[in-house]
Amino acid sequence: MHVTCTPVLRHLVNKLYSKYVRGDDQEFLSFIFAKNPTQESLDHCLSVCDIEALGAGKCILLSYLIHNNPKLKLSKYAGPRINGLITYYRFANMKTLSHFSRIGKAYNAAGISMLLFKGGAMKVLRPELPRPMGDVDILIPANRIEEATRIGEGLGYLHYKEESKHAVDFHTETESAVDVHHSIFDPGKDLKQFHDGLFARATPRRAFGVDFLLPCHEDLCFLVMSNLTKNLREHTSLGNLYYALCDCQYLQKAPSFDWGLVWKDAVACGRELEIRFAAEFMNAIVADTIPDLDRHFPASSAMEAFCNQVIFDEDYFLPRQKECLAIRVVELKNNPWKFGSFIAKFLLMKKLRHNPAFVDWYLRKQCPQEFRDAH
Repeated sequence: MHVTCTPVLRHLVNKLYSKYVRGDDQEFLSFIFAKNPTQESLDHCLSVCDIEALGAGKCILLSYLIHNNPKLKLSKYAGPRINGLITYYRFANMKTLSHFSRIGKAYNAAGISMLLFKGGAMKVLRPELPRPMGDVDILIPANRIEEATRIGEGLGYLHYKEESKHAVDFHTETESAVDVHHSIFDPGKDLKQFHDGLFARATPRRAFGVDFLLPCHEDLCFLVMSNLTKNLREHTSLGNLYYALCDCQYLQKAPSFDWGLVWKDAVACGRELEIRFAAEFMNAIVADTIPDLDRHFPASSAMEAFCNQVIFDEDYFLPRQKECLAIRVVELKNNPWKFGSFIAKFLLMKKLRHNPAFVDWYLRKQCPQEFRDAH
């Protein structure tokens, strides 16, 4: 693991690395992202890494490696299993993309512009490679969201009325379908200029029977890194963390790739700290995934408060939230003082969690030694 950053950021990266990257994961990833993999190193990797235990989402990365290095051969044991995963994900991707095709064609007919991003965009760029993909994400002009919602409803798709403030999550009764965003991030900052830039730099494409816009590689890289930080902070899509490394490594190979544009996106969205953190975390797993980090993503004095916030959420807020959600009504009714007090403390914590002074005080109080070590 390679981490070169401020003490508190190093502490946070090490903390999350230890939590989400096991020993056999690192052995596997070191081989997957090796610059010059050999048949001997592949055989060694398969001998020390149990592909059954690694899980499907990680093992499918072997298909990326074989695709880029066709001379390498999987063992008689691993080969059929990886081929089976490839077939499974190809059919799963087809099912997910069929929803995009249905909704996208309706939006084409209505003249609603669409910008495809996240996994769907990477599938267009690398159609030969399968990947875990729960749904398809698109961005549309904010002034068309009500019309787009009515169209999706007319096609029979469901969505939660009181859900995300920045997207409509269309789904069926059994599976996710398409997230229709009218903003990349939750409201709180005017992102019109950023959205306009995304559309202006995007390229018209057609796939799956739909006409849409594909972001430039720099914009996609920014979105991949933002999403990595979001997933780590909110404990979402953690099984797909390593695809962020694959995607960033692929995207930056584009001719004249401009890291300056990635940073401009971060500044425009107020996501400088999130991008720097994502870069540090990726570099901890695979060195130099993001090259010349200090030059491309300057350090900020606000990073300490950001790291404290993530540590507070990781160690205290999110576990307590999970415990609150697990409380049953009958438990609250039978023991209102115990469980009511617990919920009240959580609600107070939720109200104060974005107050840097409170977070700093709480961390000093709960774990003074760890706080001193981190700072």
